[in-house]
Amino acid sequence: MNDIVDYLKQLDLSDIEAKLYLTLLQTGPASVRDLAQTIEIKRTTAYFYIDQLVEKGLIMKLVRGSKKLVAASEPENLRSLVEEKITNAKEVEKNFPDILKILTTNLPQTNDASTAEIRYYKGINGVKKIYEEALQTKELRSYVNIGDVVNFFPENVFSFDKAFEKNKELKLYEFIEDSPASRKLVKILSQNKRYNFKFLPNDIKINASDILLYEGNVAIINLRESTTGVIFHNKDYFDISKKLFEHMWMTLPAIDNDIKK
Repeated sequence: MNDIVDYLKQLDLSDIEAKLYLTLLQTGPASVRDLAQTIEIKRTTAYFYIDQLVEKGLIMKLVRGSKKLVAASEPENLRSLVEEKITNAKEVEKNFPDILKILTTNLPQTNDASTAEIRYYKGINGVKKIYEEALQTKELRSYVNIGDVVNFFPENVFSFDKAFEKNKELKLYEFIEDSPASRKLVKILSQNKRYNFKFLPNDIKINASDILLYEGNVAIINLRESTTGVIFHNKDYFDISKKLFEHMWMTLPAIDNDIKK
């Protein structure tokens, strides 16, 4: 039932509207008072939402003798809401290039977030923005749990391939948590000569899913407990992080060529 409620919400029904509609489908015609009692809302509130559902074609009002009742319309009537949603989505997509052009060229760009010392991102799209930014640089260093990243972003391997193709100057160096999944994936990634990796010792674990070092930034991405990313833009912090990375890189042994085959 929760899946049905979630779907109805995607058609712009409120939680109460969804409950009213589904209840009437189960009970058949009912008085507003009985319906309000069933889903535990005030009768005045029920009248308001019933009128909304009548306008959407999902509820009809009936009169039987002296009784005024409401009843659910056929579920097939939901199709009109689906078609309206599709039409609106196509219209939004059609108008997006023009709106984007207005926003980027005709309005003043005074809010440059790239210079902020700390930037916080949440959700899949936010984390993707961090990767997109990092992959535009000449040198990218990373401490990564590849299993975490690929489980969350299955397309990430192909995104890196596209980044290498688009950014001819990009060189990527990664310390990777050793695991069967990591060894399988690096065989694909290491086909690119500008991709370099070393496995971390087994006693070193990365608390974050990915830590990226690039152009004065240290980005920390967490995909385990929540989908979040934080970028610290601080020269001193970046410089010491880079030096520690390079020291570890020189210290750890080179990768056996058999692993790359």
